[in-house]
Amino acid sequence: MLRSIALAPLALCLAAAPAYSQAQGQTSSTGGSKNTFSYTIQSTYGVTTTANANPNFIVDNEAILLLKQGSFVTNKFGDDSGKANAVFTATPSGSSVNLEGITGKNLLLIDDGTMFRSSIRSVDPKDFNPNYGTSASASALGTHTSTLLVEKGESTFSQSFATSF
Repeated sequence: MLRSIALAPLALCLAAAPAYSQAQGQTSSTGGSKNTFSYTIQSTYGVTTTANANPNFIVDNEAILLLKQGSFVTNKFGDDSGKANAVFTATPSGSSVNLEGITGKNLLLIDDGTMFRSSIRSVDPKDFNPNYGTSASASALGTHTSTLLVEKGESTFSQSFATSF
């Protein structure tokens, strides 16, 4: 009987002891921002013909552009000394940019044989339909366009990661 009594207090002591645990974890985060600036300068030249007519008219357009040797299209970033800059100003009501050193230089020398021609004539009177109307237009043109497109962008990011064990 002594034997069972001696084990009983030991069992009570083990059951009454508190248990402790510890939680561990790790958190990491990163963030940043990126500003971008880009520009495109484009020069095009060519011909275009247009016509607006109905079946009462026959339109004949032709455009031929021949350039002489020595013609050139040059677009560059940087002035003669290589310097260029862009200053962006942003306000709550809008933004603006001041550019220096971005240039487009174009010299198009028209050569012999260049031709722009448009003609409009009405159909034979027996084929004329008054329901179609009595007006038409046509054109043949030489074109030259220089375009400068400037874009500024800004982006920010943040990333967090947490683990517990």
